[in-house]
Parts: sequence; structure tokens; C-alpha cells
Amino acid sequence: IFPFPNLSSWRFSWHYTNGYKKTQADRDAMKTLIGRPDFEPSDIQSTDFRKLDALVASGVCDEAPWSNVREGWRTSSVTIGVPTGKRATQASRRDAAATARRINRHEPAADTPPVHAIPGHHFTVPGFHHKSLCAEIVKTFSTDPAASDFVYDPYLVEHQTPGSPSPGHVYGELYNSPAWVQEDLRLQNSAPEPGCNLPRAIAALMFWSDATVVSQFGNQKVWPAYMYFGNQSKYARARPTARAAHHVAYFTTLPDHIQDFVRAQNGGKSASAPLVTHCRRELFHGQWECMLDDEFVHAYEHGIVIDCMDGVRRRIYPRIFTYSADYPEKMLIATLRDKGRCPCPHCLVEFSTVDNLGTSTDRENRRIHAREGISEQSARVQSAREVIYNDGYVVNSERVEELLREYSLVPTKNAFSRLAPLGFNIQDALVVDQLHEFELGVWKAVFTHLVRILETQGPDVVNELNKRFREVPSFAWTTIRKFADNVCEMKRMAARDFEDILQCIMPCFEGLLPEVHNDAVMTLLFVSAYWHALAKMRMHTDTSLALLDDTTSLLGHHLRQFAAVTCAQFETRETQGEYDARKRAEARRASAQVASASSSARTGAGEPVVGRRPRGLNLKIIKLHFLGYYPKCVRKTGTTDSYTTQTGEHEHRRVKARWERTNGVQGGSQVVNIDARESRMHAMAYELSDLGLEVPGITRQCETDSSSSFIPPEQHHHIGVTDKNYVDLRLWQTEHCGDVITESFVPLLKEHLRLRLQDAFPALANTDIPVAVNHERIYRHATTQINYTSYDLQREQDIIHPSMGKADVLVYTPLEDVSSTSPSYPWHYARVLGIYHCNVLPPGEIAPIRVEFVYVRWFEPDGTTPSGSQTRRLERIRFVPWTNSGDAFGFIDPSHIIRACHLIPAFAHKRTAEYLPPHTQYREDGGDWKYYYVNRFVDRDMFVRYLGCGVGHLDLRAPTIERILHDGFDRDALAGHDNDVNDSRPMYTDIPEEDEQMEMAEAEAGDEPGPDDDLEESLATL
Repeated sequence: IFPFPNLSSWRFSWHYTNGYKKTQADRDAMKTLIGRPDFEPSDIQSTDFRKLDALVASGVCDEAPWSNVREGWRTSSVTIGVPTGKRATQASRRDAAATARRINRHEPAADTPPVHAIPGHHFTVPGFHHKSLCAEIVKTFSTDPAASDFVYDPYLVEHQTPGSPSPGHVYGELYNSPAWVQEDLRLQNSAPEPGCNLPRAIAALMFWSDATVVSQFGNQKVWPAYMYFGNQSKYARARPTARAAHHVAYFTTLPDHIQDFVRAQNGGKSASAPLVTHCRRELFHGQWECMLDDEFVHAYEHGIVIDCMDGVRRRIYPRIFTYSADYPEKMLIATLRDKGRCPCPHCLVEFSTVDNLGTSTDRENRRIHAREGISEQSARVQSAREVIYNDGYVVNSERVEELLREYSLVPTKNAFSRLAPLGFNIQDALVVDQLHEFELGVWKAVFTHLVRILETQGPDVVNELNKRFREVPSFAWTTIRKFADNVCEMKRMAARDFEDILQCIMPCFEGLLPEVHNDAVMTLLFVSAYWHALAKMRMHTDTSLALLDDTTSLLGHHLRQFAAVTCAQFETRETQGEYDARKRAEARRASAQVASASSSARTGAGEPVVGRRPRGLNLKIIKLHFLGYYPKCVRKTGTTDSYTTQTGEHEHRRVKARWERTNGVQGGSQVVNIDARESRMHAMAYELSDLGLEVPGITRQCETDSSSSFIPPEQHHHIGVTDKNYVDLRLWQTEHCGDVITESFVPLLKEHLRLRLQDAFPALANTDIPVAVNHERIYRHATTQINYTSYDLQREQDIIHPSMGKADVLVYTPLEDVSSTSPSYPWHYARVLGIYHCNVLPPGEIAPIRVEFVYVRWFEPDGTTPSGSQTRRLERIRFVPWTNSGDAFGFIDPSHIIRACHLIPAFAHKRTAEYLPPHTQYREDGGDWKYYYVNRFVDRDMFVRYLGCGVGHLDLRAPTIERILHDGFDRDALAGHDNDVNDSRPMYTDIPEEDEQMEMAEAEAGDEPGPDDDLEESLATL
């Protein structure tokens, strides 16, 4: 624990390290800390913690047992070349030749430029904080406790569904992916290093980068780059508390004084916007060149010898498998033009055809017109750079455009081209991004336009939609949260909010439009939710990927049909939120006008549009095109949750919390110091834990499994053991005299107990022998926890809490016992009314036995409306009407509960009073909802049960695998339809439009965590 003088000082500093905002729990932790037997308050009286923090962060101390200075952080300056913008003339050529002759004669020449590999005027940007990638790999594999569970030998997983002729591939973890398996085969079959017989393995690198605003007021930003290791399971890697993200760089942005530099070089002429954009690209790749140094390139080819945490010495070869980023950053990484003529980093599709998602032509174009690798593009880029830097052409001149426009290239050398001779292509590593491409992209655009359509029907319709969303019940801890009061405003919404809207929108939207349009919209919503659920599955098989491929075609078809047919029937305009955002953008542009511009010139620019502009649904967006790559990406590198940008967005919270501990002056350097200090403190904490000391927040691996669940995983369920809250059956019936449902409670209970116990006690088969409930009492419990195995073989748990509205469950019913009018699923739906246990004295026994049971109200299928993937509708159910037979209510064994389910009222069909007798305690105010919809999209496990191909579900799933396409489906229907988008935005531009950048920033601002956000919510939402 050096440099801390004693254990008390270290524990005091550890308490400060754990948590950025102190809460009541932290106060209790401080109280516990002070009362610990190994903590002596007098030990910290003379301790200078600020000095210790500086020592731990810097690592500069001769007495330190660790020599990793600043935990590997370095600070470098990056020099870029700014084009001169001056064309060569005869005079300039003569001067250059004369200068060269003087240099050759060793004659001094005035203003002779230094020899430098960077062309153009040299502009140096200081303050680039980064780590050595090789050093971080060595440190992680040799000292990180998480590395003890790293996978070094990749393998493929197969699963054979009962009834299928052969097994199929299973896709999940990166180390189960064909990409890693093939790369490992190439490595193992290559010639070993001379004289080295060590086992060879791969360090699977997964990068993520994105800029984020860290100040509450102002526009201070941090641009971190995170490195994850695919050797670690994605289920651990996705937890923010696992600290699996390795902060390897904080990119610096182009400073504002670049304009002063350019003006000094160009006689007072400012830099144009294309030139500034070019300099930004040069700076970004200049920083990556610092990280992809000679050491890393050598390690990429020859490996690094590391003593790994499992005690085996290996030669580790770094390999980059994925790079997760949003669209603008993807194009920056791939050195392609943002929204250029060919806007895709994977193929040469043009903007005019990006809306042909799923058609035969689109599929063929992706295959035939795949982009060349970086090495093949380098010749064109180098020619363009020579034209710019040697011949003096500006970066957006026609001469440069002739070389680059056809493939949407930019005149920047890609830093990752250093790895191209070793077989790496950065464009192949740019994986799909569901969070930005679908949830904040395609789906947000569709939902926004649905709100525009509803506004044409009057404000009452929009208010009705908001009212329905407010009445949707929550589900689980954070799977479905309570919706905002005004969903249609979409203020401060994160991607998770749009995901919740998509999962619950069908019952809410039903009946708000005329029937002819309602059917089309409901079908589009079902297909959208179906595609989203498939794309976000944590474990895929060949069967589910084929279904995802079909659904992609179907989604493209229905989007084009919606835009061409439904949208054409409504004259839609901007929503109020869009109008306000546009006015703010116009105000910013007006304030940014050049001071010398004359007022007359501004007036002559044309009068702005008054009021809300006409707006339509624009399907010519590149994010729609990206949806076609999801099946291919999953087949290659595993499921999307392994490389989702959501993981990086959660890691942003750590960066923002660290920023709050700085004073804002050179905040990046302070954030780096905090990262170094926390890394060192956590290393000390694990060392102390290994020595047997208890450290709050640090759990040894052997203790993890025993404390990771509320109840042991081998138990199906848990009901409390308390006998405090009892119900006297005799008094209870007396108090509810006249309630026919309550009067049947005891007879139904006794019959249920008889059936439950007669196998163990055959005497109870005789109905003349009564069931003896001890003291005629049953004991009520508030909750029960249900354990189940999810489709991806993970332990999951649902909490049934009737008083909090979490009461709907799936009850196992063997298929042979399901009536002909029920759906062909091995379950019934029920609402839990009470959770109980009682003590029963069986015949011939002297000691009572505990029996647990649940009182439920049954649902039944509606039977009047078809449901499922072929009809594109949710399953509709209703309460079983009350009859004298008592079939509407009953008792079940809690071990028959499969898991909780999410039921949403069918708001369009209102409430009814026909299901219950008039005088009963179970009647709700206003009556019961006439119908409910079963939300099969509430989470991926529920969805896959209906899909019928979950690996971990065994028999607790649909007996047959669903199909989504009808026979004879035409993939090419409506292909090439030019929908009228009523939008003034250009189809492609060199620089992202300011309005779109602003809207993107406002949408992502919704990712700011609120005060009640849980850092572990990623587990519930993945």
C-alpha cells in the first residue's frame, strides 16, 4: 500500500475513491470504517492525503514497489500539416531549386524549412493524453484479476434443436465467433518465432470512442477512447462496476487558434470550412498514429511474451476485432466523407438507393460493390495529397474532387493503414451500432412522424396517446419504466426511452387513426419491434439469424409502404419540439454571422418561413441502409450486445463523474491523474483482498457466485418464512359475507391442497377425509422471487409483487392439457392476487408440513382476433368471466410459475363490468379492462419464448419456430419509390449540417444519468 504510511490511511483514502457523490449510504460506510478494529483514527492525523494522491497518480517515487509512471499515461504533442493553398509557379519552382542547391553546398539559406515527413505548414497541438497499447495489454493480462477468467482458445458452439436433422451454429461471445476462430487458425498455422515454443494466443481488442459533454453549463467536452478485451465474457464486460473499460486515450480537438495560424500563413485570409474539416481529420489520425506506434506494429506481427494470470507464459498477439462508434466518427475513422456520394463505410451504395433495404438489388449491390480496403484506396488518397500539398490546390478543389468524389474518399492518410500489410482493414472492424442507427435513428424518425400524423387529427388524439402511455404498467426493475407525462414531446429522452416506447406502443396507438391507416401502422409497429428484438438478442442461432434476415426485408418493405401510401394521406408539419429546435439553430446562425456583413445583404437572403414547416418521413438516410448489415455482422463477430455503443455510453458516466472532481483548468490532465490514482488504488485493494483483508466493494471470485442472487439458483422460487401476517379463514369469510368469490376461497383452497398432497399421502384421495389446515390460518407474503434460465443460458430472476402492480405471470401448462381454443404455447396467463403458505397436518402425521401456494385470477385467449408473426399482431387475452363453477379464480403451486409477463390494457376497447359479480372486493373502479395485450417484446427472453428457438428454454417455449414472411413475399415491392419527404436537407454534403448535429446532440443529451439511475441498469436492458 505504499506510499500510505499505514492501513488506516489507505482505508480512509479508499473510502474517498469509492464514489463521486457522497450519499447516506456513504455516510453509513464512513461510520463502519471508523468503527473497524483495524482502523486507528490517530494514524491519519498527520497524513497529507493531497501529497499521497499526487504520489499515487504520478508514480514518480524511488521507493515505490511499482514503477508504472502515471499508470502508463503519456502526454504527447501532435503535429499536422496545414496545406499552403498556393500553387507552384515558375518563380516558386526556381526559388525551390535554388534553395535545394544551396542546401547541397551546405550554404545557409534564409527561412529554410526543417526536414520533416509531414508536408505543409506544421501546426502542433499539445496535450494528447494516451497510453501505450502494448503496456496496457501486458499489464492487464499479467496483473488484472479479471484476466484470470480470460479465454485464450476460441471455439465454436453448436446446438441441435429437437427434430432438426443437424446442429447449427450458436453466436454470442466474441471468442465463439468465426472471426476469432479463423484468425486463431491463421496464427497457429503460421511459422513460430525463431527459438520460441511458447503457446500462442490472441488479445482480442475492441475499441470504442466518442466525444461527450462533461460540463453542466458550457460546451466543455472530453473525447475518450476505451479499449475492451474480447477475451473477457461480454456479461462481465457490460457491467460498469466491472471496470472492464481501459481508458487508453483522451483525444484532443482542433484548437480555435488554428484560424490565427492559417491567417498568419495566408496573408490574413481565414481558413475555409473544408480546410478546418481536413485539419480535424489529420489531427485525429495523427493521434492514432501515436498509439499505433512501432512497438504495437511489432507486437501485432511478432507478439509479446506475457506471464498470464492463469500461471501460463504465452506469446500474445494483439488483434483488433471491433471499433464501435456513431456514424460521423465511423466515417472519420475510415477516412471517408461524412454523408458523401457513397455514405457507407462497407459498400459503394449511393444516397439515392439507401432506402432499398432488403431488396434483391440491395443485397446484390452490397456483395458486388463492397469497398476496397484501405491499402487499395491509398493510391488515390496519395495522389490527392500531392495535388494539395505539392501543387497548392485547396482541399475541396475540382482537381481533388475528381480523384476522390467517386468513392467519397478524403485526402487524409489513415493511421490504421500501418496494419494493412499485416492483413488488417479498419473498415471491417467498424461494427453496427443499434443504439444510434435504430433506436435514435430509424425508430426515432418513424415515431416522430407518427406524432406529426397524430397532430393532424387534433390535439385530443396526441393527448390520448400520452394518457395511454402513462397507464402502461412498469416491468421488472428497469426493463420498462414509468413513462413521462408527455411522451410525444420527446424531451430529454435517451435511447432506452425510445426502446421502451417501441416495446409498448402497439396497444397505445391502436385506434387513434382511421381503420384503413390503423392497420398499416400497427403492422409497421409490430415488424419494427420484431426486428429490434431479433437484432438485440444476446444469443443467436442459424435459425434466428435467418429470421432476422427475413425480417430485415420485411421491415424495408413496410417502411417504404408506410412512406408511399400512409404518409401521403396526411399533410404533416414540424412538431412543436422540432420547431423550437429549428428556431434555436436559426438564432445561433444569426449571432454567428460575420460582423462586417451588411444588413441589406442579410435582408436580401429571403424571408424565413413563418410557423411550422411541412415535414415528411425521409427514408433516404444512411442509418436505414446499415440495418442490412446486422445478420452479417452477427455471423462474423457475435451478437450486438458484445460491441454495442451502449457499453461505452455507460462508461461516459465515469468520465463525467471524474470531471466533477476537477476545477476545469486543464481538466483533461486532472481526469488522467484521477484515472491513474483509481487504477493504482484498485490494484492495492485487490492485493489486500488476496491477503485476506476485507475491502468494501471488492469481492473475491470464490464469493461472487454465492452472493450474486437473492436466492440460491438451484431453487425455483423463494417465499418468506415469517408467520406474522396471518389470515384466519373463519373470520375472513365472515367479514366478507355476501362476496361469492370470497365464499369460494376456502373450498377451492382445500381442493387445491388435497390435489397437491394426495400423491405423498394417498389417504387424501378419499374426499371424506378433510384437509386439516393448522389453526385454520394461512400466512400472507408480499413478494416471491422466481428463478429461471434465460434463452442465452443465464440465471435470471423475476420478483412477483402484487401490491406494486407486478403480478402477471406465465403458468406452466403441458401442451396436451391446453384446450383447443388456446394458443399453442405451454403456458396460461394469470394475475397473482395473493402469495401464501399454510401448515397442513396430513392424515396419520403428528407434525404439520408447510405448503406454499398462490391465489390467481385466470386469463383466457380472446379467440376473436388472430395473433402472431404471420398476422403481425400481439396476442389478445381477457379475464375469464365469473361463473358459479369458479373457473375465474384458483390456486397454483408457485413452482409452476415460469416467469413474470407484461400485460398492457387494450386501451381502444375501454373497460367492462361484465367479468365479475356486482359485489366483490376484487372489482376495480370503473371495471376491468375488456382486453389485454401480451407484450411479447418486453424483453428478449420473453420474445424468444414465442420465437421457439431459445437454447436455454428447453420445453418452456413455443413448440414450433415462427416464420415472419408469407409465402410469395416480394422483396422488391416498392423498391426505388421516391417518397416525398418535404424536406429541404441535401441528400449528401461534405460537412454534417448544423441542424442535424444540434438535434443529435440534444437527443444524446438525454443519456445524462438522473439522480436515481443505477449503474447496473445495463444488465436489465441488454
